[in-house]
Amino acid sequence: MAFDWVEWFGYLASFVVLISLTMTSIIKLRVINFIGCVLFAIFAYLIGSVPTVFMNIGIACINLYLLYQIYTTKEDFKIINASSDSDYYQHFLSINQPDIEKQIRIDQLSIHDTSFYMLRDNDIAGVLVGHLNVEGIFTIKLDYVIPRYRDFKLGEYYYQQHPEFFKEKNIKMFSASAHDKEHCHYLEKMGFHLTKNNHYTLELS
Repeated sequence: MAFDWVEWFGYLASFVVLISLTMTSIIKLRVINFIGCVLFAIFAYLIGSVPTVFMNIGIACINLYLLYQIYTTKEDFKIINASSDSDYYQHFLSINQPDIEKQIRIDQLSIHDTSFYMLRDNDIAGVLVGHLNVEGIFTIKLDYVIPRYRDFKLGEYYYQQHPEFFKEKNIKMFSASAHDKEHCHYLEKMGFHLTKNNHYTLELS
């Protein structure tokens, strides 16, 4: 039986489209779906299915347009104090507990004295929890963003472009310990500098 590479190319294209639908991040979904549609259009061309070619090119263009909108739409960002005793704060932790506990156990958060809501277009996109000492060093214990906002925009806006949000909260420097390679990548992308043994710092300019 001869190896039919065209058929297997079709399987690959289908698999990429399928994988895209499992993404919780809308950015990843659009990017991977775009790649899958391009692959599927190539496969359709190889088997002579012109309608399928046009359909997948159309979907790919829609993905590009929506990605363009995501990256060019002006959004409003803000940080506000969060009370660890409030019902909504506890509700937020509860509904996101499995994801949050990849960073820290929920019961350990109560010992830390400073919590913030990170807002994006007036929606609570995440929470920042830690300890702020008298020298203005904020030790991050939880930097959590809900899946649909994980496109680095929050971190880039607060940590890099507008540190005044944190300065208004008397924060001069951040300290964080990375718990895995993905977290290391995130901290480095946000401008944190490795000091020792997966420990990172960021001084606000």
